[in-house]
Amino acid sequence: MLLLPSQYATAPLRDLLHEAGRGRIGTDHAFVKAILDRGASVAEEVAAYALEQPEEDRVDLTVDLFHVLRSLRHPAAIPFFIDLLHQDDGEAPDHIYEALGELGEAAVEPLLALRETAEGESRGNIAFLLAGLGVKDERIKAILLERLETEPADAAINLSLYGDRDLIPAMTERMERMGEEEKDERRELEYSLRNLEAPVVEDGHPKYDVYENFDEVATPVWDVLEVEEIVEFLQHPEADVRREAAEALVDEEPDEELLKVLVGAAETDSDAGVRAAAWQSLAEYWEEDRVADKLRAKMMDAQAPGAERAGAAIAVATNEMTPAVEKVLRELYEDPETRALAMRGMWRTFDKTFAAIFSKHLQDPIRPVQNEAIIGVGYLGMNYESKQLEDMFDDPDLRERALFSYALCCSGDTTKSNAKKLYRKIEDLAGGLNDEEKDVVETAIDTRLALHGLAPAFAEPHTH
Repeated sequence: MLLLPSQYATAPLRDLLHEAGRGRIGTDHAFVKAILDRGASVAEEVAAYALEQPEEDRVDLTVDLFHVLRSLRHPAAIPFFIDLLHQDDGEAPDHIYEALGELGEAAVEPLLALRETAEGESRGNIAFLLAGLGVKDERIKAILLERLETEPADAAINLSLYGDRDLIPAMTERMERMGEEEKDERRELEYSLRNLEAPVVEDGHPKYDVYENFDEVATPVWDVLEVEEIVEFLQHPEADVRREAAEALVDEEPDEELLKVLVGAAETDSDAGVRAAAWQSLAEYWEEDRVADKLRAKMMDAQAPGAERAGAAIAVATNEMTPAVEKVLRELYEDPETRALAMRGMWRTFDKTFAAIFSKHLQDPIRPVQNEAIIGVGYLGMNYESKQLEDMFDDPDLRERALFSYALCCSGDTTKSNAKKLYRKIEDLAGGLNDEEKDVVETAIDTRLALHGLAPAFAEPHTH
């Protein structure tokens, strides 16, 4: 049973969280609002879920639920925030400190307990956080005085935050004991004293804009769903969701039941974009009864919507390259509305006569067109454009796509023995790779090997 955005507000909170954890709904504005509208009292249930997501969940909601809990500002979130601090890698996690700081007095006891087990820099970070809580407590004062002796420069910042003028004599006395070698520390304490002596302006904590951390609308996480679940979304009332579901089925293993579903969507869905995606996903069924004929007929149907023709043309181009296919692809390319889809069909042919088109659009301001150009450069092995791809590594919106394409077309022997060397080259050029980017590059290199009839170097053969 699909859980629709219109049902979020009345759905049991556990069901809402579980659907997001399974990837069946996106964590977007509607998801967040459906939680926040229930009031701060739900913080305990949300925090419990965040601390121990069910084993059957397929999406890590840690970051999403952190933002929700920070917005709720309820003490029940403290165990979760503390758990995140225990995972601290030594760098100050400012966002977690800020979330705890916004809880004020409720955070004092948990933070004092955490400091007892903390070591090194983490102890100093917790002292900073305690100082910034705005809570006058003798235990906090003792910690700050201790740091005044051992780390006067850091303590100066903490004392300014703590804002207790009763500590001015202790600060003055510590400065009197400083030698010439501590002139930098003296300067920090002098600055802190001036801050303490200045008029106090209570501004509190600003309202936390939780929504800036989420997309306005997010669809399911397709790559974690089972085929049967994706098929279910072909009945979703929103056309965009049905279209994405049809697109998500493009690389699934051929199946007789799935064939019927895709043909049904291609021929009967009310939305041309959904029909286009379904036609495209039928590429894998080329050898099935009448599928090729249906695809060719739709591609050649001048009365059909352009997007629908383009979807069919992509499927046809994936399986055969004929003058008719080339003519249709070039015709669709001339229409700005179907240009990106036409380019997808072009690179699926592996026909280098289309190369100039991909070069032309590598810097296209229309992002879908640019995306297809980037991928086309890789699949057509356009090594002479690899420098442009390399320049895109610094653009977070293009980086992963550029990494994939660069791995496909950059110079270097395409052999299994050279795969690791090629990987290291890309890793160095990219300034390092995170886990997702590592998978992207490994997949691309394996795809490159597969296109040359070679076994993969990193994993099982990939389908693209």
